[in-house]
Amino acid sequence: MRVLLIGADGQLGRHLRACAPDGIELITSSRQAGDQPCDLCDEHAWRTMLDRVRPDAIVNAAAWTAVDGAEDEPDLAFQLNRDVPARLAGWCSEHDAVLLTYSTDYVFGGHPQRAWREDDPTRPDSVYGHSKLAGEQAVTASHARAFVVRTAWVYSALAGNFLSAILGRAARGENLRVVSDQIGSPTWAGELARASWVLIEKRAAELQRVETVHIAGNGAMSWHEFAQQAVAQAAATGVIGREVEVAPIASADWPQKAQRPAWSVLDCSRYLQWTGDELMDIETSLTGCLAQWASPPC
Repeated sequence: MRVLLIGADGQLGRHLRACAPDGIELITSSRQAGDQPCDLCDEHAWRTMLDRVRPDAIVNAAAWTAVDGAEDEPDLAFQLNRDVPARLAGWCSEHDAVLLTYSTDYVFGGHPQRAWREDDPTRPDSVYGHSKLAGEQAVTASHARAFVVRTAWVYSALAGNFLSAILGRAARGENLRVVSDQIGSPTWAGELARASWVLIEKRAAELQRVETVHIAGNGAMSWHEFAQQAVAQAAATGVIGREVEVAPIASADWPQKAQRPAWSVLDCSRYLQWTGDELMDIETSLTGCLAQWASPPC
């Protein structure tokens, strides 16, 4: 199978490159690098590139992920999170190719007293959440053969995410204050990448329409609990020199431009039912991430 990976130089893209299965002819693309460099905001450029590559499947790991930044630059957030998936889905629909694109727990709002299921009503509370939901809706309207994979709280050993930020501060001996009233499913980018390939290998051939599926860390905890575990494990494994204090705070005491969901736990039973693959629990995923801290995917 020839697979075009969009956003190949991002956090998730680098993990997808690193664990691509044997038998996959992987072609990478990012704005200025990869096998097929391409600016996805340039319609002529991306269509020319797709017509040249003619992939059997496209994995779209490109996205606007700056949640607070989306409040200031909504047009750019919608361009990357709605318009790009829509165009890719349109091309896939025209050429009978499969699309896998990613969405987020931020499409939900409220607390159903259980993990969110794929068919639960959506109610985003931020520009970022609205842009990702608009992307989901655009893919659905295309009638492509597509997976919309919702995930949550993605982290890795690479720079630019919650885990690398807090461990960077902890390594400098700084104590931490972390929100304790937001509960979710922290997801290691390495496990999300692995599971994405499993989904493609096991389900792409029989896919006939747009299907939504949740892939996230198996379990639930607050940002504060995750930070506590991360600091303890990092100190025990030598990633940082010693443990630092991790104090709980309320969301109201850490003001941010965008409202975050208080409840972001995703029910991933559909993925298990479809693939037979058990997702890693949060603790095991964190251990796996810290094990590659000195040499993350390049």
